Amino acid sequence: MVSYADLTDRTAVEWAMSEFDRLGREEFLHQYGYGEAKEYFVVVEDRRYDSKAIFGAAYQRQHGAAVAHDEINGGKNAAVGRLAELGFDIEGIDDESGRKSFQTFDEALKHYRIPLENLPTVREFLATRHYVEFYIPKSGSYIAAVPAEGVKKAFIHSGYIWHRVAKGEGEEIELPVKRIRDGGYWRSAKRERPTELCPDHFVELPANGVCPYC
Repeated sequence: MVSYADLTDRTAVEWAMSEFDRLGREEFLHQYGYGEAKEYFVVVEDRRYDSKAIFGAAYQRQHGAAVAHDEINGGKNAAVGRLAELGFDIEGIDDESGRKSFQTFDEALKHYRIPLENLPTVREFLATRHYVEFYIPKSGSYIAAVPAEGVKKAFIHSGYIWHRVAKGEGEEIELPVKRIRDGGYWRSAKRERPTELCPDHFVELPANGVCPYC
C-alpha cells in the first residue's frame, strides 16, 4: 500500500484532472487501470472526476511510479481524505468546514446557480424524497441535500443530480441543460441569447425577463 501523505503536490492532481478532460473518462480509467468511482468524486464547478483514479494518476505524476488500483484504498480516510486535505472538494465526503447550511432548497438556491430549464426536474426529484437540510460546500460546487435518517445524500449540480441509493452505489440523473465541457461527461448546450440572472434568486431569467420566484 502507498503512503497517502506522500501525495503533496496539488499541481499533480490538477494535471491528472486535465488528463481526464483530455482523454475522456473511459479512456482515462482504462489507461490508468481504475474502475468507475461509486461514491466519492472530485468536483470542480460542473466537472466530476473519479477520485481514486485521480489520486493514482496524480501520485504517478509526482513520484514517477505507477500505482495499481489494488494498492490504494479509496475511502475518506485514505486516498479521498488526502485529496480533501490538499484542498479539493469531494462529493460524498462529510466536511463541515466553510459550508453554508439552509433549511430549504429555495434558501440554498439563492446562493447557487441552476439553469431555469433544469429546475422542474430538480423539484420533481426533491418532491419524492424527504430532506431536512441543504448545504453548499466552501467551494460552491453543488447543493447537498441531507435526509432525516441514513446517509443517502443527494448532490445537486447545475447540470446533473447524483444521489446515493445504497452503500457504495449511486445514481446519476442528467438535467436538460448541461454546461459546455470538452473531453468529459457533458456535451455543449447552445443558447440563443445571453444569460441573464435574477439578482435576488440567482436563477437564469426566461425570455420575458421576469423571475418566476420574485
